[in-house]
Amino acid sequence: MKITLDNSEKILAAYKPLILKTVKQFGAFEEEESIDEARMILIDAIGTYDESKGTFGNYLKNLLRYHFLDKAKTPRPGSIYEKNEENNSIIDLLEAEEDTEEIIMAEEKKKEILENLEKINKKNSQILKLKFYKDLTNKEIGQIMNISTKTVFNRISMGLKEMREIMVGEK
Repeated sequence: MKITLDNSEKILAAYKPLILKTVKQFGAFEEEESIDEARMILIDAIGTYDESKGTFGNYLKNLLRYHFLDKAKTPRPGSIYEKNEENNSIIDLLEAEEDTEEIIMAEEKKKEILENLEKINKKNSQILKLKFYKDLTNKEIGQIMNISTKTVFNRISMGLKEMREIMVGEK
Protein backbone atom coordinates (compact mmCIF):
# COMPACT_ATOMS: atom_id res chain seq x y z
CA MET A 1 0.00 0.00 0.00
CA LYS A 2 1.33 3.40 -0.99
CA ILE A 3 1.54 5.84 1.93
CA THR A 4 -0.53 8.96 1.20
CA LEU A 5 -2.81 11.36 3.06
CA ASP A 6 -5.77 9.96 1.08
CA ASN A 7 -5.46 6.56 2.72
CA SER A 8 -4.46 7.91 6.15
CA GLU A 9 -7.55 6.39 7.90
CA LYS A 10 -6.48 2.91 6.80
CA ILE A 11 -2.92 3.67 7.88
CA LEU A 12 -4.12 4.87 11.30
CA ALA A 13 -6.04 1.62 11.76
CA ALA A 14 -3.12 -0.51 10.51
CA TYR A 15 -0.58 1.10 12.87
CA LYS A 16 -2.85 1.39 15.91
CA PRO A 17 -1.24 -1.69 17.57
CA LEU A 18 2.23 -0.10 17.19
CA ILE A 19 0.94 3.16 18.69
CA LEU A 20 -0.65 1.35 21.65
CA LYS A 21 2.45 -0.79 22.25
CA THR A 22 4.73 2.28 22.21
CA VAL A 23 2.43 4.23 24.53
CA LYS A 24 2.37 1.32 26.99
CA GLN A 25 6.18 1.16 26.95
CA PHE A 26 6.22 4.76 28.14
CA GLY A 27 3.56 4.29 30.81
CA ALA A 28 4.72 7.29 32.86
CA PHE A 29 2.66 9.55 30.62
CA GLU A 30 -1.11 10.05 30.51
CA GLU A 31 -2.31 7.33 28.12
CA GLU A 32 -5.02 9.17 26.16
CA GLU A 33 -2.78 12.20 25.68
CA SER A 34 0.09 9.97 24.52
CA ILE A 35 -2.16 8.16 22.04
CA ASP A 36 -3.24 11.49 20.57
CA GLU A 37 0.39 12.60 20.31
CA ALA A 38 1.31 9.32 18.61
CA ARG A 39 -1.52 9.75 16.09
CA MET A 40 -0.28 13.24 15.26
CA ILE A 41 3.23 11.83 14.76
CA LEU A 42 1.77 9.16 12.46
CA ILE A 43 -0.05 11.77 10.37
CA ASP A 44 3.12 13.87 10.20
CA ALA A 45 5.12 10.77 9.26
CA ILE A 46 2.82 10.11 6.30
CA GLY A 47 3.83 13.48 4.84
CA THR A 48 7.55 13.18 5.63
CA TYR A 49 8.12 9.49 4.82
CA ASP A 50 10.85 8.78 2.27
CA GLU A 51 10.86 5.23 0.85
CA SER A 52 14.66 5.29 0.65
CA LYS A 53 14.78 5.26 4.49
CA GLY A 54 13.30 1.77 4.80
CA THR A 55 9.82 0.57 5.63
CA PHE A 56 7.17 2.96 6.88
CA GLY A 57 6.62 0.78 9.98
CA ASN A 58 10.26 1.12 11.07
CA TYR A 59 10.27 4.82 10.24
CA LEU A 60 7.15 5.38 12.37
CA LYS A 61 8.45 3.15 15.17
CA ASN A 62 11.64 5.23 15.41
CA LEU A 63 9.76 8.54 15.30
CA LEU A 64 7.48 7.43 18.13
CA ARG A 65 10.35 6.03 20.18
CA TYR A 66 12.44 9.20 19.86
CA HIS A 67 9.44 11.41 20.62
CA PHE A 68 8.67 9.62 23.87
CA LEU A 69 12.36 9.37 24.85
CA ASP A 70 12.67 13.15 24.39
CA LYS A 71 9.48 13.67 26.34
CA ALA A 72 10.85 11.51 29.17
CA LYS A 73 13.88 13.82 29.45
CA THR A 74 11.66 16.80 30.28
CA PRO A 75 11.40 17.14 34.06
CA ARG A 76 7.84 16.82 35.28
CA PRO A 77 6.64 17.83 38.72
CA GLY A 78 5.95 14.73 40.77
CA SER A 79 4.14 16.41 43.60
CA ILE A 80 2.95 19.88 44.53
CA TYR A 81 5.11 19.50 47.65
CA GLU A 82 8.29 18.53 45.75
CA LYS A 83 11.03 21.19 45.97
CA ASN A 84 12.66 22.69 42.86
CA GLU A 85 16.21 24.02 42.41
CA GLU A 86 15.37 27.20 44.37
CA ASN A 87 13.98 25.06 47.22
CA ASN A 88 10.37 26.09 46.46
CA SER A 89 7.47 23.71 46.06
CA ILE A 90 4.50 24.39 43.79
CA ILE A 91 2.25 24.69 46.83
CA ASP A 92 4.59 27.37 48.28
CA LEU A 93 4.45 29.36 45.05
CA LEU A 94 0.66 29.38 44.91
CA GLU A 95 -0.77 32.42 46.59
CA ALA A 96 -4.36 32.19 47.69
CA GLU A 97 -6.24 35.45 47.65
CA GLU A 98 -7.67 34.62 51.04
CA ASP A 99 -7.06 31.84 53.52
CA THR A 100 -10.24 29.78 53.69
CA GLU A 101 -9.60 28.71 57.28
CA GLU A 102 -9.14 32.32 58.35
CA ILE A 103 -12.38 33.31 56.60
CA ILE A 104 -14.31 30.55 58.36
CA MET A 105 -12.79 31.43 61.75
CA ALA A 106 -13.57 35.13 61.23
CA GLU A 107 -17.18 34.34 60.29
CA GLU A 108 -17.58 32.14 63.37
CA LYS A 109 -16.06 34.86 65.58
CA LYS A 110 -18.35 37.47 64.04
CA LYS A 111 -21.37 35.23 64.69
CA GLU A 112 -20.25 34.69 68.30
CA ILE A 113 -19.80 38.43 68.84
CA LEU A 114 -23.23 39.22 67.38
CA GLU A 115 -24.82 36.58 69.64
CA ASN A 116 -23.04 38.07 72.66
CA LEU A 117 -24.11 41.59 71.70
CA GLU A 118 -27.68 40.43 72.26
CA LYS A 119 -26.78 39.51 75.87
CA ILE A 120 -25.58 42.97 76.94
CA ASN A 121 -27.42 46.22 77.67
CA LYS A 122 -29.51 47.11 74.59
CA LYS A 123 -28.23 50.71 74.27
CA ASN A 124 -24.61 49.57 74.64
CA SER A 125 -25.22 46.84 72.07
CA GLN A 126 -26.75 49.30 69.62
CA ILE A 127 -23.83 51.73 70.04
CA LEU A 128 -21.22 48.95 69.60
CA LYS A 129 -22.94 47.81 66.39
CA LEU A 130 -22.91 51.37 65.04
CA LYS A 131 -19.28 51.83 66.04
CA PHE A 132 -17.80 48.54 64.84
CA TYR A 133 -20.18 47.28 62.15
CA LYS A 134 -21.26 50.57 60.60
CA ASP A 135 -17.86 52.18 61.29
CA LEU A 136 -19.39 55.44 62.54
CA THR A 137 -17.56 58.01 64.67
CA ASN A 138 -18.62 58.75 68.25
CA LYS A 139 -19.96 62.11 67.07
CA GLU A 140 -22.09 60.48 64.33
CA ILE A 141 -23.43 57.91 66.81
CA GLY A 142 -24.27 60.71 69.27
CA GLN A 143 -26.23 62.56 66.59
CA ILE A 144 -28.14 59.42 65.56
CA MET A 145 -29.00 58.44 69.15
CA ASN A 146 -29.46 62.02 70.35
CA ILE A 147 -26.82 61.68 73.11
CA SER A 148 -23.50 63.42 73.77
CA THR A 149 -20.19 62.21 72.37
CA LYS A 150 -18.97 61.67 75.95
CA THR A 151 -21.98 59.40 76.63
CA VAL A 152 -21.21 57.44 73.45
CA PHE A 153 -17.62 56.98 74.61
CA ASN A 154 -18.77 55.81 78.07
CA ARG A 155 -21.35 53.40 76.61
CA ILE A 156 -18.71 51.93 74.26
CA SER A 157 -16.42 51.37 77.25
CA MET A 158 -19.22 49.78 79.29
CA GLY A 159 -20.34 47.65 76.34
CA LEU A 160 -16.82 46.38 75.68
CA LYS A 161 -16.43 45.57 79.38
CA GLU A 162 -19.71 43.59 79.30
CA MET A 163 -18.56 41.76 76.14
CA ARG A 164 -15.20 40.83 77.73
CA GLU A 165 -16.95 39.45 80.81
CA ILE A 166 -19.29 37.34 78.68
CA MET A 167 -16.56 36.06 76.33
CA VAL A 168 -14.07 35.31 79.13
CA GLY A 169 -16.82 33.57 81.06
CA GLU A 170 -17.54 31.28 78.06
CA LYS A 171 -14.00 30.00 77.76
